Amino acid sequence: MDHLKPTPLWTLVGNIKENIRHGEGKLQTRIGTKQFSAGTKVYIIDWFAGMCKDITVIGLSRDTKRLITIVIRAEWVENLRVKLCYTPTVCSKITAYFDKEESGMQRYTERFVKEMFIGIPQWNEPESI
Repeated sequence: MDHLKPTPLWTLVGNIKENIRHGEGKLQTRIGTKQFSAGTKVYIIDWFAGMCKDITVIGLSRDTKRLITIVIRAEWVENLRVKLCYTPTVCSKITAYFDKEESGMQRYTERFVKEMFIGIPQWNEPESI
């Protein structure tokens, strides 16, 4: 039965912020995002390093209560940490995401996750009130 257990993957984990500013001039505030409730645990699996704004995440949808993979703003996530993921459904979604690439899972390493952990917080500008 051990061969059926998925191999744990290093992931960057965060939570969706409670109050997210949006709209023109970011004057309006909403709780969570359209797709995720505030505090939802999301697995950050990819980033757009050249753009420095968006990240690809896997998380439990607010409406359907199913795991979804979407691109959101990096500033909407807080409490970043590097952890091993043992959840089979999340591991299979990560594998499916990277299998679409030519290099496959070779790019998704512990080093890649740690680079995101260092880089993403630098993108987020402190909020000025």
